Amino acid sequence: MVIAAILAGGRGLRLGRDIPKQFLALGDKPLIKWSVDTFHENNSIDEIIIVSEKSTINSIRDIFDTGKYPKITAIIEGGSERVDSSAKAVFFKYYNPDDVFMIHDAARPFISDEIITRLINAVKDHDAAGVYISATDTIGIKRDDLIDSIPDRKSLVYAQTPQAFKYHLIREAHENYRLNRTGIITDDVSLVNASGHDVKIVYGSDRNFKITTELDYIVADLLVKNGMI
Repeated sequence: MVIAAILAGGRGLRLGRDIPKQFLALGDKPLIKWSVDTFHENNSIDEIIIVSEKSTINSIRDIFDTGKYPKITAIIEGGSERVDSSAKAVFFKYYNPDDVFMIHDAARPFISDEIITRLINAVKDHDAAGVYISATDTIGIKRDDLIDSIPDRKSLVYAQTPQAFKYHLIREAHENYRLNRTGIITDDVSLVNASGHDVKIVYGSDRNFKITTELDYIVADLLVKNGMI
């Protein structure tokens, strides 16, 4: 079984809009619908859980009619931080230990069916996998507003989502974090990697970018309007 959790709790403050970014129009549908539609149409996906702020749950229910979206089994309230929201999805109910549990940011609307499928296959062989693209910029490590060092960008990758894991692995990682809340946790790969488990890289796409700023939204809208997605 393959479960996809879609995290849609962002407020979009950096976009400067009056509504959460997941409800912004992108082409002929709201932003959140782009990624949910892709997961729903993938033949390998069995269940979808949408995680959002309490105040937007009813609005999300209005978008996804249960008759047209039978794979959506729950729309639940998230937590105060991203790691808490993904934990809410992981702990929503018990799944079989070897089920594949995927976590995706709704703010990445252009995830492709092909990447989802490759990620699922990678997890079946490696238990944990994440989507990344190679770094194209020079990245500096700073110290006191001075450049301390510049790592070789050939060894650097930019993280995207989805990230996927055997269910027992991601559940144990969240259980351990819930007990001690230590370490720098930026995503679910951070949790699993901190527990000592390797994470397989699945190469993604530069079109699978995250809509965070006004410029991101303008670019996404242009891609849609010009038929490039």
